[in-house]
Amino acid sequence: MSAEAPRLSVVVACVEARRSIDRCLASLEAACADVPAEILVVHPEDEVLADHVRGSRPAVRLVAAHPGALVPELWAEGFRVSKGTVVAFFTGHTFAGPAWARALLQGIDAGFTGVGGALALAAGTGVVDWAVYLLRYSAFLPPAPTGVVPEIPGDNAAYERTALERHRGSFAAGFWEVEFHRRIRAEGARLTFAADATVEFGPSFAFGTIFRHRFHHGRRFGEYRVTAESVPPVRVMAAAPLVPVALAARVLRRVRSRPGLFTRAVVALPLLLVLGAAWAAGEGWGAWRARRGTAPQPVAA
Repeated sequence: MSAEAPRLSVVVACVEARRSIDRCLASLEAACADVPAEILVVHPEDEVLADHVRGSRPAVRLVAAHPGALVPELWAEGFRVSKGTVVAFFTGHTFAGPAWARALLQGIDAGFTGVGGALALAAGTGVVDWAVYLLRYSAFLPPAPTGVVPEIPGDNAAYERTALERHRGSFAAGFWEVEFHRRIRAEGARLTFAADATVEFGPSFAFGTIFRHRFHHGRRFGEYRVTAESVPPVRVMAAAPLVPVALAARVLRRVRSRPGLFTRAVVALPLLLVLGAAWAAGEGWGAWRARRGTAPQPVAA
């Protein structure tokens, strides 16, 4: 941490992160030790977590959002009050390596608008964590790819502030990285991975929480497909029953050459299907809302 004007702002979204927040923040402090940086912990009015961070790490900035806020909403709230010329998004369930901050900044300095890192599964995780990890990050397993890529994981990524500021108006309902990436790619922006920015995903949510979040993330995606991509709502709703099986099959296909992860995927398969069903129900509901004109419309940048 540094008293200088920060080069890097790290926005850490914390939902049910009490089990992992100490290790998360310790890893970020070590990674940012030689970088002018600020770390912001954004939480949905979790005063127990806030009091703990306030007492143990007074240099960390605390930002309270509304109760029940989703991770993209926490990221947007943190971005609004951040000061860095580069802004990184993170979660309280992930742990950075010592070269993490430098690797992301080197990618930005090389001319990329956004730089991400792969995500590995940490030791000490359980079956719910495996299901969350495989559903969310199986597309971003290490080793990280090289060169220009179409997507990077919002949970472990850094962006030029100027690009974020141009689209600040579109973050009213949260920072949804897929939507943001679509906008900046249309401007000619390039995304890439940094090999040394790989992080570990540790103990995470209770099952009820991730079920609720999958539903709401699916709802947002359903709204987005109808309003921004002009997909017919009936098509989205008709395909919804197939989505859980398709998501689980995709996970199994991605990890089939990795015995350790494949075994965990098989053990977690019932949870993968249930969480996939939550996403599918949300996606269908979001498409229906968009059809009826009740979904929030995309905000122009």
